[in-house]
Amino acid sequence: MNSLVQSREYLAEHRRTIIGRSLAAAIAGAIPIPVLDDWLVASIRRGTIRRIAEARGVDIDDDAVRAIADGPESPPKWSELVGGGLAIRLLSKQWKKLLVAVLAAKRAQAASRNFEVATLFDHYCTREHVGMGLTHGSGKAVRALIDQARRDTQGGLNRQLFRRGLIAAARSSAKAPMNMADMLTGGRVGKLLTGRSDEVEVTTEVDEALETQLGSESSFLARSAAAIELQLAADRNPYLDNLLDRFCELALASREEEAE
Repeated sequence: MNSLVQSREYLAEHRRTIIGRSLAAAIAGAIPIPVLDDWLVASIRRGTIRRIAEARGVDIDDDAVRAIADGPESPPKWSELVGGGLAIRLLSKQWKKLLVAVLAAKRAQAASRNFEVATLFDHYCTREHVGMGLTHGSGKAVRALIDQARRDTQGGLNRQLFRRGLIAAARSSAKAPMNMADMLTGGRVGKLLTGRSDEVEVTTEVDEALETQLGSESSFLARSAAAIELQLAADRNPYLDNLLDRFCELALASREEEAE
């Protein structure tokens, strides 16, 4: 059993959910449907932060959720990675496998980033949060600590942790993007694309559809999350321990600065 499991057992409570949602957000970013991809990525990330806060008993408003989940950068777009869905249809067969592999690598990086942000927030809610609920200002401060810890920590997660499962997802997204979108939205793609629906209502239904996927042992997301969780527990990479240690140092320094 590695040191992460030994010293931070409390993080295991939400680890599989965080992994599954990190995968889902990465998959959503690869759906070649303009606007829908960005909307889904943001919605899934925000839902993850909101659920963690609720589970840990931390009050958080919508502005804080957005500040922590979105960070300073916009979610990556499909066009930035592969030039859009049309490019896949035009490529010859020998290049398609290479393209899928590149896409999987990019998406694996996104999934890893999603996992790290949500894990650090879970730790924050459990061990670092004090005082009132999180607002836009305090949410931005928490995200700034998360980003600084990630910048300061050398190394990274094993890229193979997320890559293998995402290869299949990349193929599915390239060949049948509407099917992938339907899976992540509970069949609400039509209303999302036409705007004929209340955003709050659709956001709730998307989040519930995702929970249904993660709660089904036969679903792609649930199986992938379980496999990655097992591999993560067996990994001897000290990166996560170091990342959490650095975040703790920064959080302590921030509290001391505020107390002066």
